[in-house]
Amino acid sequence: MRTTARKILIGLCLAPIALGLPALAQQMPKSTTEQLKGTPSVKTEQLAGTVIFSEGNRLVLRMSTGDLRTFEVPEGRTALVDGKNVTVDELKPGTKLAATVTVTTTPITERTTTVGSGKVWFVAGNNVILTLPNGENRMYKVKDSYKFTVEGQEATVRDLRKGMVIAAQKIVEEPRTEVGSNTVVTGHAPPPPPVRKTEVARTLSPPKPVPVAAPAPTPTPTPAPVAAPAVGAEPAPVELPKTGSPLPLFGLAGLLMMCASLALHLRDS
Repeated sequence: MRTTARKILIGLCLAPIALGLPALAQQMPKSTTEQLKGTPSVKTEQLAGTVIFSEGNRLVLRMSTGDLRTFEVPEGRTALVDGKNVTVDELKPGTKLAATVTVTTTPITERTTTVGSGKVWFVAGNNVILTLPNGENRMYKVKDSYKFTVEGQEATVRDLRKGMVIAAQKIVEEPRTEVGSNTVVTGHAPPPPPVRKTEVARTLSPPKPVPVAAPAPTPTPTPAPVAAPAVGAEPAPVELPKTGSPLPLFGLAGLLMMCASLALHLRDS
């Protein structure tokens, strides 16, 4: 008894699942996306300028028109300068740059197609509510020109009735533009500054050794020459040395006076 009751209970529980299998087997809405490319257009532009300043990825150029323009150079972009690839921070002021910019514009239509089926649950004007295979009700707003498939026949939204099983296909197209650019930059570095002739001579000729001067001989002192007295000029009085004394003169004068007195005495006698 208990086994039979258990089998009946299990059968009652599985019955709704079995009844729902046909609905779940119906196709749920599936979307596919494809890109339809149009005819691309190519535009080539030539740019030329002289480097004024560079720092990091920022580059300032004086264009051939005389205007100053600032460029944000992408990371890793190089320029072919005198046959060598250099980065932005290696560009020196005065470098001549020429760029060929090729821009390719391609129109693209992105088409999304959704295919699904359902049962009409409600319809009013252009609004339709469908019951999807998973039991979900979803509302759609349909254009008058849209075509449904009902039992292999095409039908508009005006032909739908409650309970109809329909198949629908929804196509959405969104135009967009794909732009690709390719930039080739070449240039020439500024010439080195001119070298002066004196610098060239210094570079080519080795420095001359500096002679070491021999010690000068010690000069022998020579007596100063005595100037001869000029003709007709009175001789300069001879000055006594500062160490001389007037006492000998006084003695000589006294001696002369004594001699004079003795001579007078002898004459009178």
